[in-house]
Amino acid sequence: MKAYTDIEQSKKLAEILPIESADMTYDWAVIDKEYSTIPYCRKPIDDELPCWSLAALLDVLESEIDGEDGKTYQLLINKERTWWYVWYKEQYDVSDTIEIASTEELIDACYNMILKLHELKML
Repeated sequence: MKAYTDIEQSKKLAEILPIESADMTYDWAVIDKEYSTIPYCRKPIDDELPCWSLAALLDVLESEIDGEDGKTYQLLINKERTWWYVWYKEQYDVSDTIEIASTEELIDACYNMILKLHELKML
């Protein structure tokens, strides 16, 4: 099970999430200023690349969010066999949902949902 964002995901999230929401960091390796492949379990400092654990991403996803249309959407997470599904449904209209993010890794589904919420300006 994947426990934290990979380097590419971390770079993208660093553009849209507060750095304080990260609970891990990728440090620079000594050779050629490349990021290390294993993150450290501490908050990022200076020019380190932030990294998010599954727990940190779940903290970013609110249990309820309000849409511009005045509707309230509730977070749902479900696993069917080997696939994880993360989506928001309107609390009174189950057919009104914010796109389902489904992957084999829960952290990737959370990452995809965060990107979708950012795109919709609901983050």
